[in-house]
Amino acid sequence: MHKSYKPIFFSVLIALFWMIAPAPRLWAQMGSIEGDVKDENGAPIVGGLITLDRKDIKAHYEVKTDKKGHYFHAGLPVAFYKVSLVLDGKVAFFLDNIKVPLADVVKVDIDLKKEKERAAASQPKLTKEQQEAIAKQQEDMKKFGSMKQTFEKGMELKGVAEKLPPTDPTREQTYLQAIENFKQAGELDPKQTAIFANLAESYRAIKKSDEALESYTRALTLLVEKPNPQLEANFRMNMGIIYGQADKFEQAQSEMQKAAELNPQIASKAFFNMGAMFENKNKIDEAAAAYDKAIAADPNYAQAYYRKAICLTAKASVSPDGKMVAAPGTIEAFQKYLELDPQGQFVNEAKSMVDTFSQTVETQFKAAKQPAGKGDKAAKKK
Repeated sequence: MHKSYKPIFFSVLIALFWMIAPAPRLWAQMGSIEGDVKDENGAPIVGGLITLDRKDIKAHYEVKTDKKGHYFHAGLPVAFYKVSLVLDGKVAFFLDNIKVPLADVVKVDIDLKKEKERAAASQPKLTKEQQEAIAKQQEDMKKFGSMKQTFEKGMELKGVAEKLPPTDPTREQTYLQAIENFKQAGELDPKQTAIFANLAESYRAIKKSDEALESYTRALTLLVEKPNPQLEANFRMNMGIIYGQADKFEQAQSEMQKAAELNPQIASKAFFNMGAMFENKNKIDEAAAAYDKAIAADPNYAQAYYRKAICLTAKASVSPDGKMVAAPGTIEAFQKYLELDPQGQFVNEAKSMVDTFSQTVETQFKAAKQPAGKGDKAAKKK
């Protein structure tokens, strides 16, 4: 008996149909994108990378343009995309929120020439004055870049020179190289206080006093527009030291006094420097007065007490009965130093001076003589 296979065949056919039937429904949720890409001269861009990034979720697709500058990408889920042209690893242009339609192709051309023209047309025309202002701004930025580079080179050289001992033969030459860089930076931007401050410090380090004072003065002039009391105080104190080294005591005192008034926090240091300046020139009274000012500004300034005591030591006298008489305040100054800095550098010297002023000193020494009685008896025996 012959059996019919038709029912079996149709059953298999129907099963296969239902297995492949969902595929068209899936493809129906997809779309495609294509377009032509041209450079700023209107020529096709060959091998340009087109990236497609979904906006709703993180999904990334890529395609390159062909020899005609054309690109095509199918099978994209229906969504909004950011379409970017990437040249040499950088995004040259992009279009945002491009919708890929259902079962259709969206055409997205990129013409850099037209985009450039469109951008230029959308910008307002600048007046001659505005164009000149922009040109000046660009030139200023260029100068600033050069100034910054030159200044930083000067700072580098100055830092090297500061670490060299004074006896090193390369020290002065290194400072001179730093000075040249600071001078060039000052020519590029003459309104930078830091340039002239570091120029002054470099001149001062190699004992070029006139140049250092001139540079500090230039820096002070710039601070008129942008006041900075602490910075000005530092400049004036350094100027005071330079004037003192040149025996210009009136100018030195004036600058130190201004430094103390501008920044009370460094007043004690300013007056101490003034005292050291006078002391080095053997102006004892003036030095002691300056140390008193340093102590008034900072009652715990141990070194000021010691230097004051040393100055007063020079005013000691000897009494008729052979006592070393200290000038008023000498012993107290030494004792205060010992109290404030019991492990200080000059502790032994201070203790020795206190002991000296506390003892009787014979200023005249008489030759030893026999008692008068014995002498008389010896004479009688003869």
